[in-house]
This record gives sequence, C-alpha cells and structure tokens, in this order.
Amino acid sequence: MKKIIESFHNQGFAIVHDVLEDSCLEDLKRDCEILVNQLARRRLEEGKLTDLFADSPFDTRLIHLFENSPDEVPTIFRPELHLEGFYTLFAHSRLLEIANQILGPEIRIYPNYSVRPKLPENKRTEVPWHQDAGYTSGNSDILRMVNVWTPLVPVNRRNGCMEFVPESHRNGVVRHNKDQYYLRIHNDALSPLIKRAIPIEINPKDVVIFSNLLFHRGLPNKSNHVRWSIDFRYQDATQPTLRSTVGHLLRSKISPEKAVRDATHWASLSFQ
Repeated sequence: MKKIIESFHNQGFAIVHDVLEDSCLEDLKRDCEILVNQLARRRLEEGKLTDLFADSPFDTRLIHLFENSPDEVPTIFRPELHLEGFYTLFAHSRLLEIANQILGPEIRIYPNYSVRPKLPENKRTEVPWHQDAGYTSGNSDILRMVNVWTPLVPVNRRNGCMEFVPESHRNGVVRHNKDQYYLRIHNDALSPLIKRAIPIEINPKDVVIFSNLLFHRGLPNKSNHVRWSIDFRYQDATQPTLRSTVGHLLRSKISPEKAVRDATHWASLSFQ
C-alpha cells in the first residue's frame, strides 16, 4: 500500500496489479453484455439489424452490431451504469482503502463514471493529450481526486492503451484547446514533456490510479477487437464537485447513513 500511495503522489499514477477478483471481472462483463444486448434489441426493433449476433465474443460483438453504421456506435455509457455488477468495482474494498489513504474517510464517486468501448479505427475514441481537470470549470486545482481506470480486455499499444507523462501532475491545470471531439493540451505545455510519455499496458483485474492533473491520452485501436474499459473517480466528499451533478457517497464517518449501502441500493439510484 505504501508504494502505491508514494507512486501516486510522486509519479502521478500507480498500477495495482491483479487487484480485482475473477468474480468482479465476471460481474463487470455481464453488465456490459446487458448494455450491448439492450443496444442490439433496439437496433433490431428499428430495422437496422437482422441478426443480434448473440453468439459473438464479448470483444467483437459490438463491431458486428454496427458494421454498417460505424458512426452510430456508442463511445461511452454513463447513466446506464446503475447495475449491480458495476457496484462491485466502484465500492471495491481494496480500492476504497487506497482512496481513504489519499483522500480521507469521506469518499464519493464523482459524477463521471463511464464504460468506454473503443472500436478499431474509430476517430471518436482517439482521445488526445489532456488532463481530466481540464474539463472542469472553476478552480479545478483544488479538487482532491483519485482517478481509477481498469480494462476488461488486455490493453497494449496495438489496441489503444493509455499513455501517461509521469510527474506531469505537478504542473497544475494547463491550457487546453478544443479539438474536434475533445480538449487537447496546448503544445506549449505539452512539447517539453512529451518525450517522457510511457504506455500503460495492463491486463483485466489490474487497475491504474492517477491524478486528475496527469497528462494522458488514449492511443488509436489498430486491432480487430473492441478495447473495453471502465473509468471513474473517487473524490473527497467534503469538497464540491464544481459540476451541476453531485455523484454518490460511498463511504463516510460523518454521515454513514447517506452512503450507498450495497449493490441493490446502487441499482435503485440514478446518475446525478
């Protein structure tokens, strides 16, 4: 635990290997398959499909479902994540303990939890260099957060892993420009540091935690399968979110009765 916390503070990130159980990974894939099944049935009802591709593997089915209309493929799921399986990740005891060591005992899940299917050669999923704090208006430097990212398939350079610039979180929030789909760090801030970038190649059950100030990007997916991943953020719940949404309390000593109780409770809530 000590090395993880030190790496987070010093490097801006830490990789926690093999932290998720097989059962957790199965729950996450099951819930992602629920989302894909809902999409498939909707497209069938709309007359856009004649086959649900129900027997296709988890990492290729979405490609088949949108083969003739790649611009319609979803790049993110967010309000849909109030399913019981996702709670097993968001409220994972080891991850919450890491967050507790960094943030203290008042922990919320920030209103920015996402499942991201990255399809091959899809420009809308090629995320440029940015800081997550760059997307938050106001004095986002003050936000005390732990960003969490985990893949559901092995990730590497070929299928679009992330790249990080170690120690770049020390620069505070830097200037961003609007790209076609995303924000991009201005070249004046990026160019002196870009040579230090490293790929984050990890496996299912691994988790990477990182600062919301860290420079990072997602490489293009040049494989023949979907790169599925889940990301979310823990925040010090004594702070405002600086958004119109407030998230959900996961752990609290001050108001334990207000925290999400269990997976059933999570599934009864909605994105807020």
